[in-house]
Amino acid sequence: MSDETPLSADAERAGMLAALHAIIVGTLSTLKRKGLLTAEEIDQLFEAGLITFERGEQDETKQAARLTLEILARSLRS
Repeated sequence: MSDETPLSADAERAGMLAALHAIIVGTLSTLKRKGLLTAEEIDQLFEAGLITFERGEQDETKQAARLTLEILARSLRS
């Protein structure tokens, strides 16, 4: 990447989010498929994530986190 134009901060954050999304969905999907997590347990994980994250974070950050967690949860339900 040394000859390429540096990534903008927004592109870097979007790329990190997309990579984390893929890893989390892949991991949880595998656990669900192997019968190690139920759909209800996955929902509980996301709910716990939302509740924990909302403590003390800025409103815009909370909103982005909620949207991200909702997208991840939808990915696992399909």
